[in-house]
Amino acid sequence: MPLESPIIGGAGASTATALYLYGVTWAEAARPQPRAGVHGESVDSVTYRELAGLTSSVESTKLPAKRRDLLRHAEVLGTALEHGTVLPLRFGVVFENGTALVEDFLLPRYNELVQLLRQFEGRVELSVKAFFREEAILAEIVQANPRIARLREATRDGSDGSTYPLRLELGERVAGELQRRTLRDRQALLDRLSRLALDVRVDQQPIEHQVLGASFLVERERVAAFDDAMNELAQQQAERMHFKYLGPLAPHSFVGLDAERR
Repeated sequence: MPLESPIIGGAGASTATALYLYGVTWAEAARPQPRAGVHGESVDSVTYRELAGLTSSVESTKLPAKRRDLLRHAEVLGTALEHGTVLPLRFGVVFENGTALVEDFLLPRYNELVQLLRQFEGRVELSVKAFFREEAILAEIVQANPRIARLREATRDGSDGSTYPLRLELGERVAGELQRRTLRDRQALLDRLSRLALDVRVDQQPIEHQVLGASFLVERERVAAFDDAMNELAQQQAERMHFKYLGPLAPHSFVGLDAERR
């Protein structure tokens, strides 16, 4: 396979020689992003045949994960996604220069990258997180369970020592009811949203009071329908849940792309 010379955007180029890689897109879809990259550097592209690696200059091949740069990484990918399919890489992938990027990544992984770009053509990731409103869900549990209501009343004014067994029982019963409601409501949300998606990745280690943490792979043409479903759920569950909904995003949860040689 012939090696083509890497084409590197020159506008506003930094004196730094190392190249930070955000992701891979089709060469025809790559667009410069002035001063949008990590450390405020401009984002250009290194191309090999139909592929383009979205890059910006950095001074070292080792890059600490600072919050500002993590956000810039995501924003660069989001902007690129507006122009075409993007395969995201994890934060911190750096090559010594454009030639190394081609020889060590774009060329040896060419067939894989082309196949992945075709596979994810017209598809985006949507992230959904749902959380119980703590006071509302506890009130719901107390109202639905007479034993919990009695325990709550019995432990309201007593000393910790005298009511310890009752407090222990109360905590166990509330935790059990909360877990049952979490599983039930998580499945209901998944049933509603999964029918609009091609694939789903569910967070298996949710944080406290989180009902659902999931990423959905969705056809671009169905994003509006997904938006409508989220608005409907937010209205239906407004008193007992709140949602965090992000997207469209590059398909981070579904690609799993790294820069290791294969």
